[in-house]
Amino acid sequence: MSGTRALLVLMVFLAALPGWAGQQKQQPAGTARSEQQGNGATNQASAEEDIEVGTFYMHKGDTDAAIPRFQDAIGKQPNLGKPRILLAEAYEKKGDNINAVKSYEEYLRAFPHAPDKKKIEKKIEKLSSH
Repeated sequence: MSGTRALLVLMVFLAALPGWAGQQKQQPAGTARSEQQGNGATNQASAEEDIEVGTFYMHKGDTDAAIPRFQDAIGKQPNLGKPRILLAEAYEKKGDNINAVKSYEEYLRAFPHAPDKKKIEKKIEKLSSH
């Protein structure tokens, strides 16, 4: 079973590498150009992949690997709340209360009417008191 698990981990890692196994196919000039100009659908898919891989690392307990994936997702799709919350949770799990608070506050600035606002404010208060 551990061999199967190792193979699965390796496959996820390799799938996350840009350009691995022919991921970057030759495209017509117009398609490549639109992606270079910031194709929203491409950025959204890429951001969702970063979230998925970051979440995988979080479940493994590897917050140091998860954090940059969530940061990348935020950079690609700043209008998504999920990677902002996951980033704050990763910092919190790591014991980095300063960056956790900062990330939660950035989430609330980006989404001032978030449905979980009160819960996040309580987390900020709790983390700030430590």
